Amino acid sequence: MSDVFVSYASEDREQAESLARVLATTGWSVWWDRKIVAGQLYDRAIERELETAGSVVVLWSRYSVASEWVNNEATVGLQRGVLVPVMIDRVKPPLEFRRRQAAELLDWHGEASHRGLQTLCEGVAAALGSAPRRPATTLGAARRRWPSGRRLAAILATVVTIAVIAAVVGAGLDAPAPPPDQPGVTVGQHAGRQSGASSTGEKPLATDLELADLVAGSYFGEVTADSKGSSRSDVGVRVVKIDRSTVRVSSDHARLATIDVRLTRVENQIVNADGDTPFMLNLDRDPPLLTFNPHNELAYTGSRQK
Repeated sequence: MSDVFVSYASEDREQAESLARVLATTGWSVWWDRKIVAGQLYDRAIERELETAGSVVVLWSRYSVASEWVNNEATVGLQRGVLVPVMIDRVKPPLEFRRRQAAELLDWHGEASHRGLQTLCEGVAAALGSAPRRPATTLGAARRRWPSGRRLAAILATVVTIAVIAAVVGAGLDAPAPPPDQPGVTVGQHAGRQSGASSTGEKPLATDLELADLVAGSYFGEVTADSKGSSRSDVGVRVVKIDRSTVRVSSDHARLATIDVRLTRVENQIVNADGDTPFMLNLDRDPPLLTFNPHNELAYTGSRQK
């Protein structure tokens, strides 16, 4: 359970990241969707945090007022009595949220002494039922400008890569090393599976050379959430092999952008090895289940067609 859940539109990602960093200096635990570990189901991770967070901080902007996703998260915060609204643009929030006094961060650039930030901290403290806290006077460079898009993308890509590597290494700590005559066995395989057979009937683990082949195919499912629109059913997705560990994902739905995804494997899940697009194929499901979130802007779930 986190003290603070930050809800925002994807276009306001840089502001959300800066605000999360400053709030964390108070000692509160802060959660936003960039904390989702590669391989986690995106919508489930958000729902779990949203239902348990001590406060729900919603950033209202010209983008978020039109976002179904942000409105849904704000509704949960309102129903739970822990909503803390923040204005980062001169806009009117949706009608049902206007009765709440909002902290104004229209001209905030990271400074801890900003009155709007102090109002925000007071709102969070009230939701938590604790004494108000003040953020640190500096945050490395507390008055720095918003991070550039390229710099932020590089940081996020590094975080995702580290998370995937940690998961793969952790999965293989207890497994015996493959014999010298089988150099292609993936980290985390058990010796009994190296031949491709399983005495328990479990699906065999494949080598890295087969990752793209295992993922390639047609999928049919639904967009369960969209930061810029509504959910949608009957959505098709096509995954095409580019090389042995890279695929291209495209769709008949315009909001699902065509994206190249580099793959790695954690047990019986194939996930994105890097980048800001969570991708997971669960091979334990029959047919395999794909979860795909291009640039963390919308959530798609679909089953592979036979």
